[in-house]
Amino acid sequence: MARILSPWYWLRRAARFPGREREAVLQAVKMALAAVLAWLVARVVVPSPQSFMAPYAAVFLMTATVYRSLTNAAQQTAALLLGLALAYAAAHLIPQPALALAAAVFVGMLLGQWHRFGGSGIWVGVTALLMISYGTAGNLLYLAERTAESLLGAAIGVVVNTVVLPPVHLRHTRDAVTALAAEVRDLLQSIAGDLRADWDADTATRWLRHARRLDSTVVRADEAVSWGRESVRFNIRWLVHRRRGRLPLPSAFESPLSVLKEVSEQVKRITEALVTAAQQDEADPEFTAEYARLLDQLAGAVACLDQNDDRLVDLPGYLDELAAHHRELDGRLRFDRVTTVMRQAEDAALLAVARSVRVLETAAPS
Repeated sequence: MARILSPWYWLRRAARFPGREREAVLQAVKMALAAVLAWLVARVVVPSPQSFMAPYAAVFLMTATVYRSLTNAAQQTAALLLGLALAYAAAHLIPQPALALAAAVFVGMLLGQWHRFGGSGIWVGVTALLMISYGTAGNLLYLAERTAESLLGAAIGVVVNTVVLPPVHLRHTRDAVTALAAEVRDLLQSIAGDLRADWDADTATRWLRHARRLDSTVVRADEAVSWGRESVRFNIRWLVHRRRGRLPLPSAFESPLSVLKEVSEQVKRITEALVTAAQQDEADPEFTAEYARLLDQLAGAVACLDQNDDRLVDLPGYLDELAAHHRELDGRLRFDRVTTVMRQAEDAALLAVARSVRVLETAAPS
């Protein structure tokens, strides 16, 4: 554990393998570069011995996507300018510094609630607070210098993040979709294996708990797809690689994710039906064995959506086998017209598989 947490091990891993470690190191290097450039340029452009606002703004806007750098730059600049104007107005309209500070912070925090500011709204009040506390709110030249530094730093931060290896997060998108496919597949295989052995209501309840935990994996995959889509907006690096055919479109992961989300919902319906069946204590061994085989086939179909393996061409074969087996098993239940709670549970379990097959068909290559 000590070796894994070692910074040298972490840096060596970043140097050898692509992933989060390398992205973090690259982003730290870009922050350092932006800070130095902003500080040096500000000392030349703005005649100030401090020039702290420029590197601060440059580093603060070094976000994980180009699009977010641009939007944050606009929000930060607007919040800063409003905060400086508020500080200047409060200092001139209210002679008592304590009252001016209270009024500026109060009004600034209210104005910062506007949704257009996003997470930068708090800086309206904070900027006003700092300027009044420093005693510089009434110095128009000082405020103009700080404004120039901030705008300069923001511009340098955005340019560095846009030009120097802008981050693309499609790898995380692919990994998140693959993780969801693997979790759904593993759960289906686990259920199938348990159905062939001794299983009871406790076993079925454990399946249900596991199926419900799929929701958190679905949320992570959703966030990763959204993050990947955002990371390619205004991204020069992605455009270059895309023209060369090296990177996929973000939409390439959206269809598999949509299918897996629906299949995960049907897996929950399957486990709920099996919990009901287990509670009746009259499970049909023949149906259970055949249904376990059906789940294995469904697991194989889901595995075709793994983004790390090019197995999508195998999906139609799995679906044809699934549909044929499902019709056969469903026909047996239809032949036995006795309606019991057990039969209703078996019908529900088969219906969930049928719905999974229908949604998987939308992902199959034409």
